[in-house]
Amino acid sequence: MEELVKECSKVTIECGMKIMPADGTGLVTGSQMCSFVMGVDVQYRSVETALMNKKAGDRVTVTVPPEEIFGVVDPDLVRELPRSDYKQERLEAGRMYRERKRGCLVQFMVKELREDAIVADFNDPRAGTRAEFDILIQEVRPATKEEMRPTCAKTPEIF
Repeated sequence: MEELVKECSKVTIECGMKIMPADGTGLVTGSQMCSFVMGVDVQYRSVETALMNKKAGDRVTVTVPPEEIFGVVDPDLVRELPRSDYKQERLEAGRMYRERKRGCLVQFMVKELREDAIVADFNDPRAGTRAEFDILIQEVRPATKEEMRPTCAKTPEIF
């Protein structure tokens, strides 16, 4: 009987990826191989769900929503600020503004410059990004005791 992907399975996949930022541009990456232990090594929830109970030779396409990557764009994080409070030479629409104020880094995307105000976006510049994975399962087997040790990663590395 063929081994199905389940908790504690060592899974080896070939994975192609398309990254789709909120601005609509798309970036396609080449295919790469990777292995992980299901339920131990950090993966996107959508990817884990799509792979569960599949077997070697199965192909799945998975769309990972922004909530699982860098978050959704929060309109409450776009604010109007007094222009006079910021260094004028650093203000340019479409660019990140960074300055240390009272020991803290202040950074935001300058969306728009008005006569006496800045429209500042404090969202992560990557917010709204989603990804599409084309996954071919190469191998599924029970993980060894040594492979059951989790990695230090808190989120999958795709960017």
